[in-house]
Amino acid sequence: MPVSLLKTAYQIKQQLITYALEHCSEIYTQLETEIYPETPTELERLALQDWFALEYVLPDHRTILSHFIEESRLETEIVIAQQWGIVLHGVFHVRQILGNNHFELMNLVNDVAYTVAGKPEDELNLEKGEYILARLIPHQDYHLFSGVIDRLATRKKNEIYELVSEIQLTDPKMAFIDNLDRIEMAYQIQKEEREDFITFFGSDEILLNGSELEAKMKEFYHYRFFQKKQDNGNSIAKTFQDRYHQSPLPPQFDFIDNLEQEKDIGVIYDATEGLVLLLKYGRFIDIFQREDFKRIKNYRQLIIGYLDDNHISSLPFRRMAKKYPEQSVEVFKAVLKRKYFKLDKDLPKLIQRYKPMEQLIHLTPSTIPSSVRSKTFLRSLKSKSKW
Repeated sequence: MPVSLLKTAYQIKQQLITYALEHCSEIYTQLETEIYPETPTELERLALQDWFALEYVLPDHRTILSHFIEESRLETEIVIAQQWGIVLHGVFHVRQILGNNHFELMNLVNDVAYTVAGKPEDELNLEKGEYILARLIPHQDYHLFSGVIDRLATRKKNEIYELVSEIQLTDPKMAFIDNLDRIEMAYQIQKEEREDFITFFGSDEILLNGSELEAKMKEFYHYRFFQKKQDNGNSIAKTFQDRYHQSPLPPQFDFIDNLEQEKDIGVIYDATEGLVLLLKYGRFIDIFQREDFKRIKNYRQLIIGYLDDNHISSLPFRRMAKKYPEQSVEVFKAVLKRKYFKLDKDLPKLIQRYKPMEQLIHLTPSTIPSSVRSKTFLRSLKSKSKW
C-alpha cells in the first residue's frame, strides 16, 4: 500500500471528525453532556467523537458518515470513506510487529486476524504479545486504527477473556463480524432455535405481558436445552456437558427498564434477525387487521413511532405487508396521508426513507451460540488454558 494513500486515508478520517463537529455541533454537545456530566478527559472526548462521526444515528435515520460521503466531491474521499460503514471494536492480541508502523493483530472477540496500519507520522510503540482495546475501520486489504487505543495493563488470560466475554454479550454482532464460519454455525443454530420456538409457542410470534416475559422465555430455553431430545437421543445440555464438562450458559436477557409494566409486548423469532421484542405490537397488528383501524386510538402515532424508532427494523412492516397486503395499503395511505400507495413500489421507498441504515448494516446472527459463549467464559476462568 503506498504510504501517500495511507496518509490520505487518515487525513480523510480527520476531515470526517471535523465535518461531524461542525455540522452537528448541537447534537454532539448535548450527547457529550449526557454521557459525561463531568468534563470528559481528552481521551474520552476523542473516543466519543470517533464513535459519533462513524456510528451515531441522527434524527433523519442516517449516520454522519453517510452525509459526509454524499456531500464529498472528490472521488478519493468517497471511495475510501465508503469502506467505513462497518467499525470493528474488540480486544486485540499483538501477534507481530510488521514494520513501517504495521501490525498483525488477532481480535479475540471474533477470532479473526487483521493487518493494521497506524498513522505514518505517528509511530506506535506496541509490543509483541500485549493486548489492546481498539477500533478498526477497513482500508483496502488493510485496516486502520480509529479513535483511541487502550493498552491493557494485564496479560493474564482470565482477565483478558472476562473483557472479551463482556463485549460478546453486550454487542453480539462483534462476535461474528468477518468470521464466516462462525456466522454459518450461528445461523444454523438460530434456525434450529426458531423451529423450537415455533414448536413450543405454536407460532414464530407471540404476545405477552411484561410481567410474564422473562418467565416465559426461561420456560422456552429450559425446554430447548434440557427437555427436547436431539437426533442422538440426548438433550443439548447433556451433549454440551459431555463435550465441555460444563452446562451451557443460560441466555442473557437484556430487557429495558420498567418492561414489567408493559401490557402488550410482541416477541418475534425471525429467521434473519433472531429474537425481536416490540412494544405495543398487539395494537400494531390490530391496525393492519381491522378495516375500521381509524377507530383505534392514536393509530397514526403508533405507526409513525415504529417508523421513527431507530431500534426497530423494517421487519414488522414487511410482516404486515405479507400477511395483510390489501389492508396494509389502506393503513399506509391513511398514515402518510396519500391517495395512492403500492406495496411493491412504495414500501421499499418508505423503508429507505425511515430505515436507510438497513442497507449499510452487515446483518449477523443476534445470539451467540452457547458453545462460543461458554468457551470464552471458561477461558476467563482458566488462566492456563490454551487458545
